[in-house]
Amino acid sequence: MTDTLFWRPGPQPREAEVSSAALQPDDSVVLVRPAAQQLQDEVARIAVAAGVDLVLAETLAEAEQGRPGIVLVDRLGLRGTGGAGLFSRRGPETVCVGYASDQPWAQAAQAGADRVVVLPEGGAWLAEYLARSRGPAGRVIGVAGTFGGSGGSTLACLLAQEAASAGNTVLLADGDPAGAGLEHRLGAEFTSGLRWRDLADVRGTVNPQQLASALPGIGSFSLLAHPAGEAPPGRLGLDVLPTVLQAARGSYGLTILDLGTSPAPGSPALEQCDGVLAVVAGQPRRLLSARSWCASLGERIPPVWAVVRGPLAEGLDEVRVAELLDLPLAGYLPWTRSLNSAQDDGQLLRVRRRRLQRALAGILAALDPLSAP
Repeated sequence: MTDTLFWRPGPQPREAEVSSAALQPDDSVVLVRPAAQQLQDEVARIAVAAGVDLVLAETLAEAEQGRPGIVLVDRLGLRGTGGAGLFSRRGPETVCVGYASDQPWAQAAQAGADRVVVLPEGGAWLAEYLARSRGPAGRVIGVAGTFGGSGGSTLACLLAQEAASAGNTVLLADGDPAGAGLEHRLGAEFTSGLRWRDLADVRGTVNPQQLASALPGIGSFSLLAHPAGEAPPGRLGLDVLPTVLQAARGSYGLTILDLGTSPAPGSPALEQCDGVLAVVAGQPRRLLSARSWCASLGERIPPVWAVVRGPLAEGLDEVRVAELLDLPLAGYLPWTRSLNSAQDDGQLLRVRRRRLQRALAGILAALDPLSAP
């Protein structure tokens, strides 16, 4: 699944040109002026081959002001930065560029850069990476339970079906290392196609179209899961999961990521989400569990919405529950007796209750601000 890239630059200008015009928000690629002119020219030539306009900034602070999509910086530009990521979680992707003699890996690791490219060997990868950054980007929505048995995985499956039936291209992915329950709920254990274990040795980038064509289809959406009863690959979280989800953004308008129960702050899966649906119960004791988890997340997280699961304790409604958690309300999920038996039999997607479908449509509608790139 790793791309084999054949990159040959087209006709090059005599001197690589880099624009220093005002930064364009969100989709621009910014190069922090490197110490060596040779490196600046090399990166500019790669940007030309990728069809990307490169904007020049003097410092990381200046680069961030324009809210770019990608910031390219050499190892000297990283000096003095912290080790917890150069920008906020919602900030730009940071790529450290340099020659092997510059030893960019050490400084990039210390500063918390997202990726490292060693030139000229990595020029093909960087050209492809920059070219893909200009394409449409789908959104990743996480679904997290706040207590055991909260129904987070069930909600993720039902939302995938509802979103696909509304005409979206949808991937349902298992982001919980201890999960492996999606296939069973959907009766997809014997469906042919890639699982997470097949992607454990991915290096570089993943072609979005190849990924989509290799995944199993469940009804009208795709599925990427852990086989039940198998331990997930060891390096999946830190290395492979972000790379695969980046490819998913290129193929699917919406990726629904099952985060499991109370994912830890800073977990790789949580970091990849544009928004999170927290499944909470309308019961006082379980509300305390939800409040503890929400408080543990800190500030470096995506927006979180509450999905309140019935039944509700006396004196509570979904609005009051969301207020107690200080979370915006995405919707109320009514308790449906048939869901438990259906998922035990692998027939979850066959449950079609009008009230349930209305609730799912309402939850997706609450996420509309995230639907636009």
